[in-house]
Amino acid sequence: MSEKSASKIPVLIASSLKPAKDTRAYGKLGLSLRETGAYSLNFMGFSQIPQEYCEGENFYSSVSKGNPIWGRLSAQGRFVRIVVKVRPKILICCTYEYLPIAAFFKPFFGYKLVYDVQENYVKNLHLNPKLSPAKRARLGKIIQRMESGRAVDLYLFAEKCYVEEMPDKTPFVVLENKYAGKISHVNPKRFEKKSGYNFLISGTLTPAFGTLDAVNWFKEIIKEFPDSSLKIIGHCTLLSFKIELEKACENTSQIQLKHSSFPVPHEEIIAEYSTADFAILPYQNREAIKDKIPTKLFESAALGVPVLIGGNPTWLDFLAPFSGGFPIDFFDLSHSAQQFNAALNQEYFTQSPAESILWKSQHSDFISAIASL
Repeated sequence: MSEKSASKIPVLIASSLKPAKDTRAYGKLGLSLRETGAYSLNFMGFSQIPQEYCEGENFYSSVSKGNPIWGRLSAQGRFVRIVVKVRPKILICCTYEYLPIAAFFKPFFGYKLVYDVQENYVKNLHLNPKLSPAKRARLGKIIQRMESGRAVDLYLFAEKCYVEEMPDKTPFVVLENKYAGKISHVNPKRFEKKSGYNFLISGTLTPAFGTLDAVNWFKEIIKEFPDSSLKIIGHCTLLSFKIELEKACENTSQIQLKHSSFPVPHEEIIAEYSTADFAILPYQNREAIKDKIPTKLFESAALGVPVLIGGNPTWLDFLAPFSGGFPIDFFDLSHSAQQFNAALNQEYFTQSPAESILWKSQHSDFISAIASL
């Protein structure tokens, strides 16, 4: 270890639910800290992707094969070993599962504990159709106990709505999942009528995120626009839904399905935007979703790709200043073509989105909050 790296403040950013090179943990939090030159960075996630060597960065695996229960339990032991090895001065936990252990060892190692609240995990239990009310209530209490410790020095909120949803979590800094890049400045966009358009669904694929609803909607669209294509690329966590989705897509040649049991590398998803006419966000208007701003909204806005969304008022307000999208009722299949024709008659990106949609607009707030620890 060089004298220069030895003088840096050791930071461990750890998750059992996301990859070691996660879009947020590595691509946003980690790279923002790297820019300061003041920290040596260590990342822990469920897969260890080989990296080009960068001084002051190390990657560790939590779980090597998915997230079975036994694997997530063994991840606790790995987490302890990595904490002992790294001896961080700042420990950022990106999952509630590590909080009890992190709180226990905090007096021994003297680190500052940061909890990156990426989800409202208790609310999210209502999105899992496999959970009975009794099991949902039991898991909710377990999560609340894990998150309720007093050892956390700082909370990072991935959504503005968490300020109201989690009033007990203080002090906090809101760090939304904004786009970690530059805005692609595009001219105002109008679509000429043609026989086909390219649609994109990306990210996590679940029933509550409306993936299957969008497939059924697309099958109606190709009746009038037969040369259209739908690319579905993302992480499918439920085996039963994966099978259902495959069956829904198998006899439609215009649909290209690329799903994975692991999160798809973010650069692959971003590359798909270059050929998309429209990004589709067919999320159901559920209580656990309606007040959040998905990463895909920031990405689509920055990359100049119009989005078709359900009638979520929060998302419509986000898109309105630059005309970034159009509302579609994905359940009203009898009027699918009519609604899409209305979308084609709109002009998009009449103005360039504001710089506030970019991660760099939050960079200084994050760095200042960490430095204050």
